[in-house]
Amino acid sequence: MNILITGGKGFIGAHLAYSLKDRHNITVLDGWTKNYPGFKAIHRGKNGLKEASALELKHRNIAASYRNLLTQDVSFVNKWTFGSWYIKDIDLIINCGSLSEAILSQYFEDFTHKSIVTGLEKIKELYPNVPVLHFSSSMSYGTWEGAIQEDYPQNPVDLYGKAKKESESLVTENDIILRHMHVYGYGDGKFPITMNIERQAEKNKPVNVEEADCIYIKDLVDVINILVGNWIPGIYNLSSGFVRDKNVIKTLSSEILKINIETTTKSGPTGKPRGRLDNSKLMNTFNWKPKFNTYEETIKDYFNLYMKEMPESDS
Repeated sequence: MNILITGGKGFIGAHLAYSLKDRHNITVLDGWTKNYPGFKAIHRGKNGLKEASALELKHRNIAASYRNLLTQDVSFVNKWTFGSWYIKDIDLIINCGSLSEAILSQYFEDFTHKSIVTGLEKIKELYPNVPVLHFSSSMSYGTWEGAIQEDYPQNPVDLYGKAKKESESLVTENDIILRHMHVYGYGDGKFPITMNIERQAEKNKPVNVEEADCIYIKDLVDVINILVGNWIPGIYNLSSGFVRDKNVIKTLSSEILKINIETTTKSGPTGKPRGRLDNSKLMNTFNWKPKFNTYEETIKDYFNLYMKEMPESDS
């Protein structure tokens, strides 16, 4: 198939492009540069939006460099989804294009709406009959406790969640909506675990870990490959079935990264608890189960890949 991946230079999009390129013709559409709002700035809690430090920029450069390697063999169109563009003969669209960090939406309201809602409006205008795999977010649910299924009421509590909910109203009966929470792995340039570990170790402070639902990038890629090959429209929670664990981060940081840290729990970007996404619909519909059985297995894989790739990427 001819597959268009919007946001294809981003963390999720680049991994998908790399995974699908040997079986499909991939075109990446992405307006990202180092002038992207979330590259040079970072949220500092009560101190608001500040410039990223040298350490943070180092990790974001490493991530960007790695994602460029993943997408070096696919067609690339340097445009935003909400701008002026058209690409011929597209059979499927994977829509990853949006503001990549929910907490930044409070600072970039116009860009948040454009990247999430206007971008999908443009896609539907240009390709009304092409199926879309749309990445939404668990933020469209708002906050909750326990495990929730796809029919849980959507009551977003911030601009990002509201934009994701609005974007879902644009999809059709032929499309797939995926709602996920935390996606992590090597190549993440927003709040990569390794960056937080280095930064907090320098300041002798505990690493904050939100012990909430998550999915490792390699499991996510596996899911998308299955969906592309067995298209069943609908709404699905995209989850590994396990939650992040502060003790795992602490132990494996010492064993693999050789950095001794303390860890503590924190609340999510809304300041309120969020539980687990029930992924049974996804698993049952597509006969899927994660390749990694525990959170610990994924962090071992992530940290080992980081140690292998970082020296080359950082040079």
